[in-house]
Amino acid sequence: MKKKKIGLVLEGGGMRGAYTAGVMSWLVENKFDFDVTLGISSGALYGAMYALRLDKKTMHLASTEKAAHFRNSGLGALLFEGQIIGYNHMFDTIFEEVGLPIWDIDKIKGEYYAGVYDLQAQDTIWIPNTEMKPYGREYIKAACTLPVMGRAVKIEGKKYMDGGITTMIPVEKSMDLGCEYHLVVSTKSPTFIRKPQKRLTYRAMRLIYRKYPRLIESFEARTEKYYQEVELIDQLVDQKKAVKINPSVEMGVDRFGGTLEQYEALFKLAYEDCESKRSDIISLFEMAHEK
Repeated sequence: MKKKKIGLVLEGGGMRGAYTAGVMSWLVENKFDFDVTLGISSGALYGAMYALRLDKKTMHLASTEKAAHFRNSGLGALLFEGQIIGYNHMFDTIFEEVGLPIWDIDKIKGEYYAGVYDLQAQDTIWIPNTEMKPYGREYIKAACTLPVMGRAVKIEGKKYMDGGITTMIPVEKSMDLGCEYHLVVSTKSPTFIRKPQKRLTYRAMRLIYRKYPRLIESFEARTEKYYQEVELIDQLVDQKKAVKINPSVEMGVDRFGGTLEQYEALFKLAYEDCESKRSDIISLFEMAHEK
């Protein structure tokens, strides 16, 4: 009997990605290999680091000390880039400084997909590693670029942004790619409650993206979509077809910022949470491999 495919499904979460980085580091150290890795937003970034099997030191540095740089968000980003999040600094400076080879797409192991929102098509599309070269950096940067917070990334004349506009925890895509089992990494603690965006954000969206009505419609439906995805994941967990790893306690980090100490705590917590789920992860692989 043929081995069943296992997908590594990565939610976004901006600066909460320090948790995802910690999980990816633990998975690399413990030599867990997935058939498919797919991520949204910061999940696409740290998923690429996992797919390249980067070491703990590199993932830790990128998601803690470098993530805490003042130019990455708020006033620093506004002063230097004229946008709320410093995507240019993140991708054109920081990751070069720490020597991240995340653009070396040829070295990715297994199937890797980054979810990006195609403004022309007004839908999320999935770019596989086999189609990224020579624009690996640009596609992953686009996957992390939130509407309003940053400018769309142009690749070969087309504009792309964060695929989280339509999907936040892409387990359905993992299923579409033929995976029967899934390890889902969420950046939200058990106490997290997703609320609709603030009215000012909706007004900004309708003004800035008025030419893209489907984008606005999808953005305004995100809360409902999120809970649909959570419900599906819970069903898969009950059926022993998925294991979900998420922060066991709230660390106070939000999407747009936190302190270096908080990022460090999130990265460390990821290791603790993975250890607590070790037997469940092993069982998931055993079920996929049993004949």
